[in-house]
Amino acid sequence: MAGSLPPYPTFDYAADKSNAGPRWEEWVSRLENLFVGLKIENEERKRALLLHYAGESVYDIYDDEKGETEASYTATKQVLTTYFEPKKNTQMEVYKFRTHKQKEGQSLDEFVTELRKLAKTCEFTNVDKEILSQVIQNCKSNRLRRRALREPDKTLNDILTLGRTLEMADTQATEMERETTVNKITNTNKTYPKTNYKQQRGQQASSSYHNPNYSNRPTRQTQCRNCGGQFPHKNGPCPANGKTCNACHKQNHFAKVCRGKSKQNKYTRDRRVHEIQTETSQRESYQASLDSSDEEYSYSIKEATLVRQSISWMIKHIKTLALQNLTKNDIKLLPYGGGKPLEVTGACELGVETKHKYGVHKFYVVRGGHGALIGYPTASQLGLVKIIQPISIQAPEKRYPDVFRDEIGKYTGGSVKLHIDTDIRPVAQRNRKTAFHIRPKVEKEIQKLLDQDIIEKIGNTPTPWVSPIVTPPKKNPEEIRLCVDMREANKAIIRERHLLPTVEELIHDLNHASVFSKLDLRAGYHQLELQEPSRYITTFSTHMGLFRYKRLNFGISSASEIFQETIRCVIQNVQNAKNISDDIIIYGKSQEEHDEALNDTLQALQRNGLTVNKAKCEFNKSKVTFFGVVFSKEGISPDPSKVKAVKDATPPTTVPELRSFLGMTNYSSRFIRNYASICEPLRRLTRHNMDWEWTPEQQNAFDNLKTELSSETVITYFNPSLQTDIYVDASPVGLGAIISQNQKTIAYASRALTDVESRYSQTEREALAIVWACEHFDIFIRGAKNVNIITDHKPLERIWQKAKIPLRIERWGLRLQPYKLTIKYQPGRDNPADYMSRHPIAMCSKTRSHEEKVAEQYVNFIANQAIPKAMSLSEVKGASLTDRTLQKAIELTRNGKWYELKKLDDPNLDIQELQVYRSIQDELVVHDENILLRDNRIVMPMSLRDRAVSLAHEGHQGLTKTKAFIRSKVWFPGINDRVDSLIKDCIACQALTRSKLMEPLRNVRNARRTMDCTKRRFLWSTTVWRLPICDNRRIF
Repeated sequence: MAGSLPPYPTFDYAADKSNAGPRWEEWVSRLENLFVGLKIENEERKRALLLHYAGESVYDIYDDEKGETEASYTATKQVLTTYFEPKKNTQMEVYKFRTHKQKEGQSLDEFVTELRKLAKTCEFTNVDKEILSQVIQNCKSNRLRRRALREPDKTLNDILTLGRTLEMADTQATEMERETTVNKITNTNKTYPKTNYKQQRGQQASSSYHNPNYSNRPTRQTQCRNCGGQFPHKNGPCPANGKTCNACHKQNHFAKVCRGKSKQNKYTRDRRVHEIQTETSQRESYQASLDSSDEEYSYSIKEATLVRQSISWMIKHIKTLALQNLTKNDIKLLPYGGGKPLEVTGACELGVETKHKYGVHKFYVVRGGHGALIGYPTASQLGLVKIIQPISIQAPEKRYPDVFRDEIGKYTGGSVKLHIDTDIRPVAQRNRKTAFHIRPKVEKEIQKLLDQDIIEKIGNTPTPWVSPIVTPPKKNPEEIRLCVDMREANKAIIRERHLLPTVEELIHDLNHASVFSKLDLRAGYHQLELQEPSRYITTFSTHMGLFRYKRLNFGISSASEIFQETIRCVIQNVQNAKNISDDIIIYGKSQEEHDEALNDTLQALQRNGLTVNKAKCEFNKSKVTFFGVVFSKEGISPDPSKVKAVKDATPPTTVPELRSFLGMTNYSSRFIRNYASICEPLRRLTRHNMDWEWTPEQQNAFDNLKTELSSETVITYFNPSLQTDIYVDASPVGLGAIISQNQKTIAYASRALTDVESRYSQTEREALAIVWACEHFDIFIRGAKNVNIITDHKPLERIWQKAKIPLRIERWGLRLQPYKLTIKYQPGRDNPADYMSRHPIAMCSKTRSHEEKVAEQYVNFIANQAIPKAMSLSEVKGASLTDRTLQKAIELTRNGKWYELKKLDDPNLDIQELQVYRSIQDELVVHDENILLRDNRIVMPMSLRDRAVSLAHEGHQGLTKTKAFIRSKVWFPGINDRVDSLIKDCIACQALTRSKLMEPLRNVRNARRTMDCTKRRFLWSTTVWRLPICDNRRIF
């Protein structure tokens, strides 16, 4: 039987262990289809075939995992599925789905099928919505994308129907264009006589178009191999019959088509470029190198430059041109060097196809001359030419040899003076012994520094300051890095304070830049000379004796600021150059702007005697890594080297190692929207008094963080001329904000709430999110004409326009006065900051700010003022602890999960009272863990409510005054009814209150006889009482 089994591939578990779960499910599904096809229904056979086809490795896994599982197909499959299922990385599957794009030549249906296959393992809640988003973003058809964006209400099926229609129309149009009358552009490997290009470049090219009705000519034309004219000949035999060739002296052909020309007259390396000028368009000029097989040619290419069709290395595999009817055009075309304008017959749209691309381009038809010419813009769009490097930038090291010389420069603009506090007592530290094996390396480094005039030997002079050396190894094991431990000496060095540019400022300056260069100053600090009186404090000891620095050295506390300010002054007159320490970035919106800045920077360095390390410099790049960020025309992205360091990191084993890892990833957190959520399990281990336990949760967070940093994320530049939007949100645990322009993210930000802030009401937290976001993004929005604040809390739209608002929110409103804001409402499901507020970046320090302390003091003041005078705060706290309904309200206020009220089924809770709390949830604040405030009033627990009402009624004030007084201090559900009931039961108040109640009406029966039912009432008449009697049967 085994020999008759159909072939079926084994399950290769080792191929991709991280994705074993989805692959196993797919493999089993296809295997079960095989069972159906072979009509195998017996469970034992299916189990045996499953283990047989799965392979030895899977069988070994099953043998280890089966335990006491029954020997059935279903149980066996479940054991293996349970084993492979944890190997499914949902984040990785989502990443694969997001980065999947439609391939060249792939139909839309095939693309959607692949997306559905990938979406199966992504656990999306709405698969069609996610697929629709991917189709719009990553489809090849721009027309489909535009239609989808213009009509956002269309469903996935609508977009697929539209896409199929567009694909069919494109296919049919392409076939029609190929069958249309075409003008073939020949691409033969011809050879040309060697000529003097300078003499010919100004000659006007003639054209083969003599008939204005060129488009009406026959489709197929063949050139006669003997005379070069049209074949077949219309007017008799070939004109070359009987004629002698002037090139080879043979008969029956002309010299212009001679195939036997003398070899010495042939030259295959010259290429000719004809230029035609136009007076109706602005030209853009490029100086570029063009690749041609194994050779490189340098040519000047202008916007209207037309390249001759016979240049085979430039026109490659052009298949067809669809020539349509000519249209009149008033453009003037001039030959190179001026002269008489060319006679333009008309213009037409031609369909041009190469192996690279297909497109329809505009061509002009002129009389006379040779074949077709294609301009640089068309050739560039068709992928026929490639600009390698502008020749206007000559090799920088040739133009500025002093800057690129292989030695450490010396700044000529002045020397550095260290400010030394003479009141600090000098410390001469003892020499640290150097290992014998390291001494030769130290001696070599000391000698190199002496030769470079960086240090000098100390003679027989007093040395009050002496510091030891440290010798960390370099990458090269034969070299060491000589460092001086300046910790004691730095206590006497007074730092200079200079502002260092931030990454945010750099991002703003590089907005719209498209060309970049980077310079690295050689041994930066050592290029600045120390003044003689400042050198003594740099003295260090070695086994070779005492030395001191003549140049600024690493380890001096103020060295970085001194060096930063010096280099800033050197390049301050260069408009498009910035430096951070010893790195200088040069940028430009255009090639010319960049070239000018680069030349100005190199001139400034050369004037000041500074040198750069050529090996670390980069020139004329479309993107460059600077200060840990990759800058490009599109925006900024994380440094690949930092990402690689994270990807290659091994799981930490101690808290210091974990903190080091988190510090390494935190620099790139600006590129990760859910960074705080991913890192939360890891940061939990760094908390105080937390036991170290590396669980699968931490490992999963560690792996997910590496995966997220591996994805390509680009954040766009900030543009002050565009409308700025800030999305804010607050949750019970944190605040989140995103600043964007034109729906493109500028930066992400989030932070955790402090203990005091977490007790704010929801309205206060949302208002705090606005204040924090504006102050956090102050550098972007201060001075802007208008900034849109998008929040998912509708009351904030008008809260600062009300006459009476909570005092805390009113105080925050004063902090927003410097900004011109428009607050807009957007539901939370559409607010991108919602996720960040619920997963904030945990605060590393527990030190509370001054603002937090003031806020806590304010809440304490409110709580104490709200307590009735005959009660204490501790008494209220104790009663609150015993009130289960109030404790539940406090819990829901803190976590914001009021929606869970529907699920509560606890007989000890008053659900109706909790519903009242829910209706005012935005006004509730938790104080001191167990006290609930409504704005500035305390919420009384159940056991103290009657007492609070009694205290408010001690003076037996009236109903209105009692209500006003108690509601100014405390609040609880049903407070008005409780006051009404108390006053009605108060004997003193009832005795002194004049009753205004009328005698109630009652129904009486109809009288059957006279005087059967009567009505009586006393009346006072001047001096006597009277008693009128009325019979109900009679009318008086």
